[in-house]
Amino acid sequence: MLSYFDVYYQPKVLLMFPLASLLISWLYRFNILKSVFMGTAAICSMVVAESIVLAIFNSQHIYFEEILSTTMQTITLRCLYLGLFLLAVVLLRVTKFDIHRLLPDNRHNRYLFLLVLVGSIEFLLILFLNTSFFLRDNNSRLLAFYSPQFQMMIQLLILALFIVIVILFRIYLTLTINRVEEETGTPYLNSIHDLVTAIRSIKHDSLNHYTAINGFLKKGYVDLAKEYVGHLLEETVTVEKSVDSSSQLLEGIKNPAVSSLLQSKMEVCLAERIALTMNIHTVNQFPQIKTYDLIKVLGNLFDNAIRATSYELEENRFIRLEWGQDEREHYLMIENSGPTIPKDKLSRIFQSGYTTKKEGDGGLGLSIVKTVTDRYGGKITVRSEDGVTSFRVSFLSR
Repeated sequence: MLSYFDVYYQPKVLLMFPLASLLISWLYRFNILKSVFMGTAAICSMVVAESIVLAIFNSQHIYFEEILSTTMQTITLRCLYLGLFLLAVVLLRVTKFDIHRLLPDNRHNRYLFLLVLVGSIEFLLILFLNTSFFLRDNNSRLLAFYSPQFQMMIQLLILALFIVIVILFRIYLTLTINRVEEETGTPYLNSIHDLVTAIRSIKHDSLNHYTAINGFLKKGYVDLAKEYVGHLLEETVTVEKSVDSSSQLLEGIKNPAVSSLLQSKMEVCLAERIALTMNIHTVNQFPQIKTYDLIKVLGNLFDNAIRATSYELEENRFIRLEWGQDEREHYLMIENSGPTIPKDKLSRIFQSGYTTKKEGDGGLGLSIVKTVTDRYGGKITVRSEDGVTSFRVSFLSR
């Protein structure tokens, strides 16, 4: 239709870009962002297809005016041109291409998407300008509309888009830095919260012990007070040895977030009278997993184990952590005492919203662990027998 009104090549392409975007928006009821993206892809495909077809004919010293001079060459030109689009359609169908995979769901990815989109438009304009230089001499009829004013307009538009790219990149970089700081800082904040909770619990227990000793002394039960203090000293020595052993173990962990998390969970276990045993046989703990995802897995498994042991008497509470690797895989295993999970419910515990809590809250921790494990191609297994439950997360060695 534009050719019918004798619109020259360059303005024809520039007009087709907004027209294609508006047409896509009207036909498919897409939002403006998706429509502009698809319009850009369409025009880029058109320019590339035309350049390929012209290059094929020019390589045989057949130029645009000569192509249009005979019916056979005109038909051949059109068949090649439409054939390229048909080839693109076939490739998209074979690869099961889905445009929704490229479209962002959150604010951070939306700016990255805009950055790529504006960069693509600028690349299209640069390609368009350079193609004009290359083809105009031998295809003068095709590119008759070519003047210094038109070049200046394109160059100013390219400059404007470059400024937009710089602004978008600055926003995207700021959002990335903020997100990294938030995701990195959250594990430390959670660890501090656990430490404060543990300290309060230990303080509360200490007050109870002091009250008991004071009661013995007021009643004149000196022997009972000595015996009570003796038991406390034995327990303190045992706990101190355990803490020293665990602290030396944590010194070998290179990831500070993991070390901080384990330290806080160790304090919580100490306050809750849970016997904690940690055996870490590897220096690199799941190096393929990003830190904040690793904290999600480790933190939720530990919280689940601590919560389960709370149903047991103090003398029966224990958690055992084993972290290692062999020739085949890297693995993490957390085992704890607590209620046995029925076999018919084992397959449901990773479902979002499923919980065994009496008050019905929660149900997200194990679902998060499962999601993260699947995302990195890992495997999680659970066993629950005779009051002992274990979760094992493993990834193939690479």
